[in-house]
Amino acid sequence: MTAARRTESVTVAGGGLIGLCCAYYLREAGLRVTVVERHRVGSGASRGNAGEICPDLVTPLPAPGVIGPALRGLPRSDSPLYIRPRLNAALVRFLVRFGRNSTRRRYASGVRALSGLASGSFRLFEELEAAGVQADPVKRGFVFAYGSADSAHRALRGFREIGAPLGSSVLLGAELSELEPALGPGARAGILVEDQWSVVPSLFVDRLAGALRERGVEIVEGTRVTSVEEAGGRTRVRTQDGDFVSDTAVVAAGIWSRELCRGLGADVGLFPGKGYSFSVDADPMPRRVVHLGDARVVFTPMGGRLRVAGTMEFDSDAEAFHPRRVSAIVAAARGYLKSAAWSARQDEWVGARVMTPDGLPAIGLVPGKSRVYLASGHNMLGLMLGPATGRMVAGLIADRPDPAVSELLSPARQAVRA
Repeated sequence: MTAARRTESVTVAGGGLIGLCCAYYLREAGLRVTVVERHRVGSGASRGNAGEICPDLVTPLPAPGVIGPALRGLPRSDSPLYIRPRLNAALVRFLVRFGRNSTRRRYASGVRALSGLASGSFRLFEELEAAGVQADPVKRGFVFAYGSADSAHRALRGFREIGAPLGSSVLLGAELSELEPALGPGARAGILVEDQWSVVPSLFVDRLAGALRERGVEIVEGTRVTSVEEAGGRTRVRTQDGDFVSDTAVVAAGIWSRELCRGLGADVGLFPGKGYSFSVDADPMPRRVVHLGDARVVFTPMGGRLRVAGTMEFDSDAEAFHPRRVSAIVAAARGYLKSAAWSARQDEWVGARVMTPDGLPAIGLVPGKSRVYLASGHNMLGLMLGPATGRMVAGLIADRPDPAVSELLSPARQAVRA
């Protein structure tokens, strides 16, 4: 680390999965770390997700063939992708840039970037587990279930292209029922992808926060960050309850990172894409994570119940809960389970996932700054990429970056002056 940029203290703005993971690896690097969170740790999109750890399956959302079917479904409120009627200029710009990234060349580049970041994720989660961050992992692979054999065969070609560890070709009828007895008549074909994991997100957040406190990291909850500044070779994180001054700052505040970066003079292209989930009782319970490829819904056994997660809603109000989206998930998923208490749903949840036009996270220095870093824009991969992101941020701050990955994920690639 150069003397001019020497860092001994870091303030992390945001106590979600990404902020906590950054804090962990920064503390492991020997730095004094403070985390400032507007509500309680993990209060954004960190707790209600499907809990997937699947580094062999990471791909960017903008992909060839995505735009046409998505646009055809937009007028329907039960579509997996839905835009609230209040279009605004920011959303239009985001969708235009999203479309431009849905080419084969950019998709292939995005797959390489995400695979590079995700490399070694299983080992990182095992190391965290050994450090006390135990989150009830299930390591039985994922089943991808489809409404038709044609859909499953198309998906199989895609899995082979990215080198996924396939445990089967397309399974039909009794073969699929034997693999996953909980599946109902809507599941007409399926594929087993081996070696993938799931964890309980809330356990991961809470135990990671506990491990941080044990290691001397200060976590300040219930304090909203209003701005981040850089001056005189230091940073100042301003909050409603006072300022936090440190050598370096990391902005990892979920969708609120967008406003903090704008205050630093950079629009880094972040936009909220809301996901919904809820829990139900199911009998029989799926043995592992089940992806409904046609319905765009995920089943995850979690804490004795089944978490059902899905949908992508672009809405200018990042925190508004719309019950119709939950009803759409139920309608899409109902036929894929033999038995579930759909009318006795619990833990209904909405969270704003931070989307980027190219489907890649933004990790690195905020453009024009030398001591303020951004770690956001993980789309639907935040939990899985959290430890890898924390490791990468610590490497950047310690002047030990991985250039093969860091250049592809730099926030400067899509930033404009705010």
